Amino acid sequence: MNTTRMLPQGAASIALLLLAGTAGAQTIYVDTSADVTDFGGAQQVADLPGPDGKISLAEAGLASDNTPGVQTIGFHIPQSDWQMQWLYPGRAVLQPFLGFRVFETAIIDATTQTAFTGETNPDGGAEVVIFTGSYLIDNVGGAMRGFDHTSISVSGGSGNVIQGNTVVNIEVYDSPSALIGGTNTGEGNTAGTIKLDRTNDCVVIGNTTTRVRVLGWVGGGQPATNNRIGGPTLAERNFITGYGTWSEGCPGGTTVQIFDSIGTVVENNWIGTTPDGMAQGSLASTTGVGLEGENHDTVVRDNRIAGILGHGTGPHCVGWLVGSAITVYGKGSGVLIVGNAIGLNANDEPVLGSVTGITMSNYFEGPVQDVVVGGTGPGEANEIAGHLLTGVRVDNTFSGVRISANSIHDNGDLGIDLVTAGFQTGVTPNDTLDPDVGANGLQNYPVLLAASTSPAGTNVAGTLNALANQSFSLEFFASSACDPSGFGEGAVFLGAMEVTTDAAGDATFSAMLPVVASAGSFVTSTATLLPVGSTSEFSACLPIAVQLLGDLDGSGGIDGADLGALLGAWGPCSGCPADLNGDGAVDGADLGMLLANWG
Repeated sequence: MNTTRMLPQGAASIALLLLAGTAGAQTIYVDTSADVTDFGGAQQVADLPGPDGKISLAEAGLASDNTPGVQTIGFHIPQSDWQMQWLYPGRAVLQPFLGFRVFETAIIDATTQTAFTGETNPDGGAEVVIFTGSYLIDNVGGAMRGFDHTSISVSGGSGNVIQGNTVVNIEVYDSPSALIGGTNTGEGNTAGTIKLDRTNDCVVIGNTTTRVRVLGWVGGGQPATNNRIGGPTLAERNFITGYGTWSEGCPGGTTVQIFDSIGTVVENNWIGTTPDGMAQGSLASTTGVGLEGENHDTVVRDNRIAGILGHGTGPHCVGWLVGSAITVYGKGSGVLIVGNAIGLNANDEPVLGSVTGITMSNYFEGPVQDVVVGGTGPGEANEIAGHLLTGVRVDNTFSGVRISANSIHDNGDLGIDLVTAGFQTGVTPNDTLDPDVGANGLQNYPVLLAASTSPAGTNVAGTLNALANQSFSLEFFASSACDPSGFGEGAVFLGAMEVTTDAAGDATFSAMLPVVASAGSFVTSTATLLPVGSTSEFSACLPIAVQLLGDLDGSGGIDGADLGALLGAWGPCSGCPADLNGDGAVDGADLGMLLANWG
C-alpha cells in the first residue's frame, strides 16, 4: 500500500510574504468562520469589529496591514460556529474564497484557538484549518503557527517562522533565513512536503515530515544556497519518513531531494523510517537522499538513512525491489558523506537496507567531482550494512571518489563495486600498471600476503602494483567472515599507511596497525590514489593468524632469528614489526617483551 501521507484535495494555501514591520504590536482575534468583509479597506485594528460585531479572517488581515507595527492575528472562534465537521471534526474550519493574504509583517497564531477551546482535534493536531481551493503567493512576513491541514506558502522577505503546524505542505520561495520548525516542544511541524525553492540560508529542524525538497535553478542564476536540513543536536533532528508513489505499479520517489544547490547540509536526520527508526516509512520510496541537477559543496552527515526500498506491484512491476539510500547524480563538485548509519534500524541492526547503500551514477551529464565517503577523523566513518546488493557502487563515469575508513558489512554483494567501462559489475581483476578505465580508473587493490594479530596490534604485509611512481593510501579492515566472493568486506577499520610505487608500478609493504583484530577474523584492504582520491574495491581477504609477541619471522617461536631482526631494526622505526609496543622506536622495552616470550 502507498504509505505516503497526502493532503486532501482542496486543502488551503496560505501565502506569506514578509516585509519590514514597525514597532508596536496588537492582537486581533478572529471570532467567526464566515468569509465576510463589512467595512472599507482603510480601517485599522482600532476600527474592529465591523457593523456585524464580528471579526473575520479577511477583516483581521486588512486591519493588520493598515495598522503600524507587527500585529498578531489570533483565533477565538466558538465551537457553535465551526464548519465542515464531517471532514475536520474538532477543528475550526475557515473557507476564505481567495485564500488568505497579509502584505505586512504579522504573526498568525492559531495556537490561540487551542487555548480558547482546548485540544479538540481527535487526531491530536492543531485546531484551525484554512480550507480553500485557491493557491496564492503574496509578499508577507512574520510567523505562522498552529494550523492543521493547511498548505503554507511563503514568498519574499526574510526571517519567516513556521512552527507547530500539523498535516501541512510548506513551501518557501525566494524568502531567505526562514525557520521551519524549532527545538522547543510544539515548534516542529508535521508535514507532507517541505520545499525550499530558490531560497537561501533557511533552516529546517525538529519536524516530522514525508519529504524535503531543496530546489534551485542554476540555469536561471538562482541556486538554492546554504540551506540546512537538521542539525547537530537531538532537538534539531527531522524525522523524514519517506516519499514515493506508484506508476503502473512501479515505485519511485526521493525522500530528500537536492537539486541545483550550493552548500546544502543534511545533518542528523532519520530518513526513510518510521519515527521510531524500526520500520520502513514508505513502501514506494526509492531514494533516501538524492542529488540531482548541479550541486556544489553538499554535506550529508550523521544521518540514519534506512528503509529505502520500493516494492513493485501490479500490473507491471510485481516483485520489483528498487532503492538506494544515497544517490549522487547530475554534475557539480564537493560531496561529503560522513558519519551516517545507512541500512541500520534504531538498534543498529542491518535489517533496513536498500538494494544499494550509496550509488554514484550518471551517464548523461557530469559526473560530480570530489566525492568523499567516510574519513579517518573522529565520527567521519559511515556504517553501510544490510543492503541486498552493493554497499557502495561507483558507476563508470565517476573518478576521484574517495571511500575511507567506513564500516561496510553484511551486504548481499560486494562492499565496494567499481563498474567497468563496459558496464560490468562484480570483482574487477587487477591489471599490470593499472591502465584500464572505468569507475575510479578501476584502481588496483593490494594483494595481502600475511596477516597476524598480537597484543601490540595487527601486522599485515603484501604488495601493490598500480600506476608507476605514484603515492597511495592503503587502508586495512577486519571482518568476522570473508565475503562469499572472496573479496572484502570491511567491518572494522584497522589503520592505514602510505606507499609509493617504483618505475615498474610495484610497492611492498609491512605494517603494524594499532587496532588488535580478533583471532579468527579476516583482513582485507583498499588502495587510494593520492592526491586524486580514487579508491579501489576491497582486496581478497586473508585469515588473520594469532602471532606470539616477538615472533618476527612467523616461525611459531621466539629464537635468535627474531632477536637478530629486532636488533637490526634498533632505533626510530615507526610502524615496523619489531616495534612491539608501538611507541615509534625499537628499544629496550621491545627487547624485554621479546625475551619474555623466548622459546
